[in-house]
Amino acid sequence: MNSTAKSQTSIRKFEEFFATSYKDDVFEILEKYPDERSLSVDYNTLELFDPDLADLLIEKPEEVIEAAQTAIKNIDPLVKDADLNIRFENLSNVIQLKDLLSKYIGTFVAADGIVRKTDEIRPRIETGVFECRGCMRLHEVEQSSGNRIIEPSLCSECGGRSFRLLQEESKYIDTQTARMQEPLENLSGGTEPKQMLMVLEDDLVDELNPGDKVRITGTLKTFREERSGKFKNYIYVNHIEPLEQEFEELQLSEEDEEKIIELSKDPNIYDKIIKSTAPSIRGYRDVKEAIALQLFGGAAKQLEDETKLRGDIHILIVGDPGIGKSQILKYVSRLAPRSIYTSGKGTSGAGLTAAAVRDELGGWSLEAGALVLGDQGNVCVDELDKMRSEDRSALHEALEQQTVSIAKAGIMATLNSRCSVLAAANPKFGRFDRFKVLAEQIDLPSPILSRFDLIFVIEDKPSIEGDTKLADHILKIHQSNTVDYEIEPELLRKYIAYARKNVNPKLTDDANTVLREFYVSTRNSNSEEQAPVPITARQLEAIIRLAEASAKIKLKETVDKEDAEKAVRLQMACLREVGVDPETGEIDIEVMEGRTPTSEREKMQKVMEEVGLLEEEYGDQAPMNVLVSNMADKYDMSEEKVETIVRNLNQKGLIYFPTTGYLKRA
Repeated sequence: MNSTAKSQTSIRKFEEFFATSYKDDVFEILEKYPDERSLSVDYNTLELFDPDLADLLIEKPEEVIEAAQTAIKNIDPLVKDADLNIRFENLSNVIQLKDLLSKYIGTFVAADGIVRKTDEIRPRIETGVFECRGCMRLHEVEQSSGNRIIEPSLCSECGGRSFRLLQEESKYIDTQTARMQEPLENLSGGTEPKQMLMVLEDDLVDELNPGDKVRITGTLKTFREERSGKFKNYIYVNHIEPLEQEFEELQLSEEDEEKIIELSKDPNIYDKIIKSTAPSIRGYRDVKEAIALQLFGGAAKQLEDETKLRGDIHILIVGDPGIGKSQILKYVSRLAPRSIYTSGKGTSGAGLTAAAVRDELGGWSLEAGALVLGDQGNVCVDELDKMRSEDRSALHEALEQQTVSIAKAGIMATLNSRCSVLAAANPKFGRFDRFKVLAEQIDLPSPILSRFDLIFVIEDKPSIEGDTKLADHILKIHQSNTVDYEIEPELLRKYIAYARKNVNPKLTDDANTVLREFYVSTRNSNSEEQAPVPITARQLEAIIRLAEASAKIKLKETVDKEDAEKAVRLQMACLREVGVDPETGEIDIEVMEGRTPTSEREKMQKVMEEVGLLEEEYGDQAPMNVLVSNMADKYDMSEEKVETIVRNLNQKGLIYFPTTGYLKRA
């Protein structure tokens, strides 16, 4: 049977297939044409109807899809002569990207991956209109998807061979290139993830965003690079199926919703959700409660003056090695959709924000980094303290404004990074010291620390009772390979999705009273004029977000007094752990946010004043030994403390050493 006869057979089969299996769908699409131009066909339905036709689709996709489009025109009752796209979903042979080798070129394939970057949308000539330079006759020529323009070979009127392309008269189609990378779970050892170029056309353009996890169905094709002369594979995309949606986009059935609403009526739902957070790790109730609240999130708001208030909660866990910080981060990255896990040592600033890379046509385009890929999800940054300071600065804008601004390679862009950040860091000296200020022990700057809503310090303290329970817990997990869930992870994920999508709680007057009293009383707890500032408005906003998340857990429309009290308790637990000045025992926000504590600033001031007095007495230079003895006599300050303060002042450029043993103010 020749190709024309085969084609006619395929068209007849498709006419019968559409008339029986997809009659209503075809009519519906035709009524909406040209606003809707694609008909989705289930491959399994086609295989049941005609296995040979389904096999032929895999082997000769272009011919079969063309036959299907012709069949639609033939059965079109509205005579619209509609150029519909036929898109095939649920293809049975899903192939890993690394296995898409030359033997698959020209066949219909499906592959899973994560979208790494998308290029700009460009027009492509579909039908070129050419004017003969001799007799002005117009000729239409169908164009291929390549870059080369195909001209008519000969003018049918005058036999001329010279033509001019009429660009405005020609027919165009939108086209876009994108790149996807194979999922992490498919990788082994040190293999680099395979990437694949994709070409999207017509109504598929602008459907993909960096970070999307998708199943791509299409024809594997190849093209020759002009510069190198080498061949390169790409997928001409026929259908896109999202594999993992954001929390808000998870599809919930009526049965799921009934289960969720029933679960929300459980009086112990709050505790059950906390216990279901990282259940393989024992203890750390406050940390688990905070992470549960982070997964639900507060309510994002946009004010009338376009000011945006974030609803996402950021958490930092600082702790001794070996206590399960990374395990908690990994659990959250698995539970939350659109979640990115990255480790500080191997992460650059461009890897967090966006990198400018050359696209296929030699222009520049942006490749999204972790904070952009995690938009509407969670970004877990392990070993935050190990990152280089210039790379860490990429976090500043993302944590507070929830955007990433890029100005490189002639591209100026602002990208969304509306994500919750869960970060972990180790103490600078290996273990945490209760009697030293937090800032001295974490290698993180104050602007970063101040942007976290909650900072937890987890210490690894030996205790016979606690260690026995922990050992039993670990041994039981290793022995049985099972974890006791209060709520199954899949149901918990759906519960969170439902809450984030449908619940937007508002503060009640009772909750407002609790929050106001906490804020005012904590700030004014010390009546002295130079007293440390315990909290700022930033902490108040953090508590509001926590209270809203607490209400979301119970699917309530209002933030009640109990939610406000839970949020206050959690914030105070953090302040007592992290924000206490070791010398005075008072809560000082400067300590929590990594700046110099008020008590330390006062001592610095006293040392500076004393240096000034000694300069007057000893002729423009202050002897170090006299300073040490005077500070001990006047303020009972130890020699070690004075030397530490002098070193700090020297680093800040306020004091210098003109000669050994003498000081001078800058």
